[in-house]
Amino acid sequence: MKKFAALALSLLFVVCFAAAGCNKRADNTIVYYMWGSTKEVATAQQLAADFEVLHPGWHVEVEPSSGSYYDNLKTYFGGGNEPDVFFMEGGMIESFIKDGLLLDLQPYIESSEVFTEADLWDSNDYYRYDGATDRMGSGDLYAVVKDLTPDFMMIYNKDHIDEYDEEHAVSLAEEVGYPTGTGENAAYPSENVAMSWAQCTKMCRLLTEFDGKNNITRYGTTLDQVPWKHVMEWIQMSGDTLFTGDMKHLNITSQAVIDAFQYFVDFQSGSTQSAAPVASGSIGGGEGFKNGDISVVWNGRWAWQSYGWYDVDFEIGVAPPPTPDGGEEIYCATTMIAQSVSATTKYPEIAWAFLEYYMTAGMRNYVETGYNIPGNKTIAYGDFLEVSDPYQKELNEYFIEYLENASPLIYSFYIDQSRVEGIFGDYIPRVWAENEKDRLTLSQALQKCAEEIDQVIAGVA
Repeated sequence: MKKFAALALSLLFVVCFAAAGCNKRADNTIVYYMWGSTKEVATAQQLAADFEVLHPGWHVEVEPSSGSYYDNLKTYFGGGNEPDVFFMEGGMIESFIKDGLLLDLQPYIESSEVFTEADLWDSNDYYRYDGATDRMGSGDLYAVVKDLTPDFMMIYNKDHIDEYDEEHAVSLAEEVGYPTGTGENAAYPSENVAMSWAQCTKMCRLLTEFDGKNNITRYGTTLDQVPWKHVMEWIQMSGDTLFTGDMKHLNITSQAVIDAFQYFVDFQSGSTQSAAPVASGSIGGGEGFKNGDISVVWNGRWAWQSYGWYDVDFEIGVAPPPTPDGGEEIYCATTMIAQSVSATTKYPEIAWAFLEYYMTAGMRNYVETGYNIPGNKTIAYGDFLEVSDPYQKELNEYFIEYLENASPLIYSFYIDQSRVEGIFGDYIPRVWAENEKDRLTLSQALQKCAEEIDQVIAGVA
């Protein structure tokens, strides 16, 4: 019995240790809950240590997420174990605000002497809420953008294009007809002019390689990371949004929405007439690209550090994301991560002080790590563009140029984005289902998605 009790106690300790705030928190301790690569966690830990030096007697416990971040976060709040400062995204914030879980940061920003409204990107408006009108997008700020990046940029292996040109009588640029750069970049996709969806598809198909048994030895591209976000980006690049203007219904009558989903289906179905088979499953986009197993991936500024792309033995090219018709009118979607403070934190002043430090002095150290564009606009146009490493400096200049023409992804405030993605995952893959009994047309799949999303928003599902 003693042995059993000891084992139970040990297991309880392990479980509690893994959950933010589950173990009894020491006085003068705040928990910072986040996700990120090993390097990003280490950066946060260093920022926490630096903060503790400036605030003797206080301790910041950095808690990296494991598993489903938002599921964990909701569990922590439900059990009274919520972190003090934590990551937040656009598709999730409305429910947290309405449930009274987030601290109103507006008074703290207005009284701050080091982090003011002048340091905020316009995209912070996405995290505002006006309680009087019950509307998101205006009013007080409930989260602060930590970092952001133009997302879904075309990132490609220049060596693979060089190999194609050496092995074929016609260059890849001539074969595809995509707009190219100038000078030494004349063989590669233009840095300033987007190619069309059709051109992008053909390029990825031609970069796919097979062995003598028709097995794929190198993939042209991958859509294995948050694929539904890619669809949203394609829709917005076409000048429309996934949801109707009131944000309460799926915008399935929009031709831009239909076309974007069709483009996604073509890629995912692997039709040789439309797209190269895409890497998925065991081949992750970041690692697959690093290892030379994938020619083209779609990411933001963060990918170099997260996936170790600074150390690859080939040259990386960056180009704007493709648009339906290509051309110089380039639209980029912005991915941004924000940070909030718990409305129930025991130490609101010190929690804000940590967030304030992160966004100012701490962020000046953060820029040298080679992650995203800083959420502090003043630092983004200062330290971020003056980093010591020439390659990082070049990348930073390129990404911030596109950020100036980018807009945040438009989520519905009436339904968690994770729920939307789950519904898409239930129905859209049935468009290319092998079993005819399970198969749906794209129109049928979108209709089923729309009906279920309507039910969720109406509160009946």
